[in-house]
Amino acid sequence: MVGSIVQTGVKHNERRADEHSATRRNYDTIRFMEDLTGKQLGPYQVVAPLGEGGMAAVYKAYQPNMGRYVALKILPRHYASDPQFVARFTQEARVIANLEHPHILPVHDFGESEGYTYLAMRLVEGGSLARLLQGAPLALTQVRQIVSQVGDALDYAHTQGVIHRDVKPSNILIDQRGNCLLSDFGIAKMLAGSSHLTQTGAMLGTPAYMSPEQGMGQSLDGRSDLYSLGIILYQMVTGRIPYQAETPLAVAIKHVNDPLPPVHRFNPAVPVAVEQVILKTLAKNPADRFSSAGEMVRALQLAVDSALAAGLPPTTPPTPPPSPPVVDYEDTEVAAPPLFPAATSPPLSHPLPSPPPPRGRELPSPPEGEG
Repeated sequence: MVGSIVQTGVKHNERRADEHSATRRNYDTIRFMEDLTGKQLGPYQVVAPLGEGGMAAVYKAYQPNMGRYVALKILPRHYASDPQFVARFTQEARVIANLEHPHILPVHDFGESEGYTYLAMRLVEGGSLARLLQGAPLALTQVRQIVSQVGDALDYAHTQGVIHRDVKPSNILIDQRGNCLLSDFGIAKMLAGSSHLTQTGAMLGTPAYMSPEQGMGQSLDGRSDLYSLGIILYQMVTGRIPYQAETPLAVAIKHVNDPLPPVHRFNPAVPVAVEQVILKTLAKNPADRFSSAGEMVRALQLAVDSALAAGLPPTTPPTPPPSPPVVDYEDTEVAAPPLFPAATSPPLSHPLPSPPPPRGRELPSPPEGEG
C-alpha cells in the first residue's frame, strides 16, 4: 500500500512538471516587477523600494493627508485583472485590517490604483528577525521574548479565525525598541484565490518553514503556524534551520519524511526542557503538537525560566555553521504544486520519495552524524 502511494506521488509530480514551470513563470514575473518609485498610488506617493519577496514588493511611501510615511506592499499588476483575486483580496484585507494586537503589524488601508493592488502598513525602521539570525544562537532571554510576542500574536489571530500560512523570520519585524511585529497576515491566502494559481492547484509558502501538511496541500489550521514558529525557535537556539537541501521540493519533502535533527547536536547548551518544547512543536502530526500558540508560549516560558533559575547562563555559546554549506531556501517563497493532490494525500506517517539529484551534479555527502 505504501509503495503504491509513493509511486502515485512520483507519477503525479512528473505529470505536473509542466504546470510547475508555468506557475514558476508567474512567480518570476513578481521578481521583475517594474520600479514604482515616484508613482502615485491612490493617496500614496511612492518614495523608495524597501524590499521584494516572492509574492509582492514593498516600498516606502508618503501619505500627505496624514503627514506620515507608510510601508506599501504592492502586488504584481496581473493580479488586479483577475476578478477572483480582487474579491479574495478585498475580503482578506478587511479581515487583516481589523486585527488589533500589539505584536501584529497594523494595516492602515488597502486599495487598487494604476492596475496595482496594495496594502498600506505601519513603517518599521528596525529591520526583521532574519537580520539577527546570522548562524549563531540567540540568548535564551531574547528567544523567550520573541516567541512570547509572536506566539501571543498568533494565538490572538487564531481566535479570530485567521491563519498566517507564512510565518518566517523575514515576516517578523523588530522595531527600534526591540519589540516584534508579525507581518504579512493573509497574503498567501489572498494569492491562493487567484486563477493564476488555482488553475494549477498550486500552493504558496516558504519551504524552510512550511509544515508537513502545508507541503502536502492539505487543509490547515493554527497548528501549521505553530510548526513554522517551532522552526524559527529551532533556528534561534541552534543557529541553523533543521532541514537543508538543494531544491525547495527537497526541503519540503524533508519536513514530511525526515526525523528532526537533535537540537543538542548543534548546541549542547540548550536546556533539555527547551528541547522538549521544540520536539512537541515540530511533531509531524498536528494532533501531537501543542493545541494552541498560547499553550506553546507558556511551555517555553516555563522551560526558560526554570533553566535560568537553575543557574544556566542566559546566553548560548555560538556554534559554527555546518560545512559544507548548502542552499537552505530559508527566505524563498515558492508557488509550486503540492507534493500530492489533496484527494490522494497519504497519512503523514507514510514516507515520500526523495527527489533525484540534479542532472550532471552529485549531491555532497552529508557530514558524519548529520540527519
